[in-house]
Amino acid sequence: MTDIHEIQHLYEKLGSIREVARELGLSRNTVRRYLREITDVQEGILEELKPGTRIIIQPKRVVNEELVQIVHNYLQDNQIKPRKQRLSAAEIHRLVQGRGFQVGYTSIKTLVQDWKESHRHREVFVLQDPPEGYRAEFDWGFVDLTLGNIVQKVSLAIFTVNYSQYRFGRLFLNQTTFDVIQAHIDFFTDIQAVPQVIVYDNATTIYDIRRKQYNQRFLLCATHYQFKPQVCNPASPHEKGSTEKSVSVVRKAAFSEKNRFTSLSEANDHLRNCLKGINNQRVHRRTEVPVQLLKEERSEMFPLPSLEFSNYELRNCSINRYNLIEIYKNFYSVPDSFCSKTILAKIFADRIEMMDHEDVIAVHVRKIGRGEYSLQTGHYLMTLGRKPGAIRHSKILRSLDQEILQLFEMHYIDKPKEFLPILELIRDSSPEAVVYALEICKDRDLFVTPDLLKLLIFEPKSRMMETDGWKICEFEVPEPDLLVFDKKIGRE
Repeated sequence: MTDIHEIQHLYEKLGSIREVARELGLSRNTVRRYLREITDVQEGILEELKPGTRIIIQPKRVVNEELVQIVHNYLQDNQIKPRKQRLSAAEIHRLVQGRGFQVGYTSIKTLVQDWKESHRHREVFVLQDPPEGYRAEFDWGFVDLTLGNIVQKVSLAIFTVNYSQYRFGRLFLNQTTFDVIQAHIDFFTDIQAVPQVIVYDNATTIYDIRRKQYNQRFLLCATHYQFKPQVCNPASPHEKGSTEKSVSVVRKAAFSEKNRFTSLSEANDHLRNCLKGINNQRVHRRTEVPVQLLKEERSEMFPLPSLEFSNYELRNCSINRYNLIEIYKNFYSVPDSFCSKTILAKIFADRIEMMDHEDVIAVHVRKIGRGEYSLQTGHYLMTLGRKPGAIRHSKILRSLDQEILQLFEMHYIDKPKEFLPILELIRDSSPEAVVYALEICKDRDLFVTPDLLKLLIFEPKSRMMETDGWKICEFEVPEPDLLVFDKKIGRE
């Protein structure tokens, strides 16, 4: 039921006959007719609205009580049918049209939604109280950090031991199976035990929900440490609510105030210190702090195995003509002194090790993107010794620090062979050490040579500090007497 004055009020507010009709569920012609009568009364054409207190009742022309009862009967019958054989709103619309009702699909869909809202069962959760040492939970979160000068979205792996509410976390640049397993290894090492059950969501690196099976490499890790993995039901985060809350608690406590670090390693050190503070504070419904409770329940957990799980993948990689191997769409250089056309690579969560039988001949920090290059200067020195001109526009040169690149362009662009000793210095020390030596030369206005850089890099710091403390003593030198010199020459 709608009062005529309500139409006038809404029209003054909305300014649109269409909007008023939609808001009140009336026909636009009805709204337009009554607005016209109100205008006629205001202009004196009509004396009053007839009747002045008329109530507008919009009857239901199609969706009557009979149709509503038929739709409700279909929905009640659905309750006892198998889930995949229940009638949808579209099927109910087809059936009622077959019974002679000229009604739109939207009206039937609204009836179905209203019935489901009033007959939906209230979801009830069962409070859990796991025994000591029985259960832990794992989840991923994200943290926005500035590492060096680059803003990155870093993955935060969080474990929560349910009984003690002890929390453990570590930062990773990715969420691969290697990262998941490495997080477990670090967690078990931190608590010096293994919980009996660990609960997860449906992360693809752990569990394939389509095939209903665990990742094979992850299962090997679970078998090695003897814990039982358990996954939640889809869209049921409450089944591991402790770690869901822990992600928020740890992220705010550790990275709300400080989010700039020189490296991921420094960020992990900062996180470790913050977790010590968190685990030494009282938590809800616990009489002692998590660190003390963890000591009590450690006896109920599995002991650590004598050997740590080998969290790496072995792959035999082909070396291309540019002395590179490809691993997960990224490229890594190989020492050009290695003669074989293939090399065995050990792929870890954070690094790539290249093996010559039992010896590690090269180590690269693992790249996490696609199409990225990890090039080491020392891997091309033998080749550049034979082809020094190739260094001018090489990718290996462009990958070095800007200070080293400027040094080459200013002094060695026309004599690249003389730049090879500096590349050897980079191999024998590090690019950062050479850049540091260049900065010293720049500050003291020294002419840069390979020997000077070598002295600055490898000279013991104690001796360097002593030279900085030297002072020039002042001596009085008398004017020379050249007559004495002439007499000596004359005698000879």
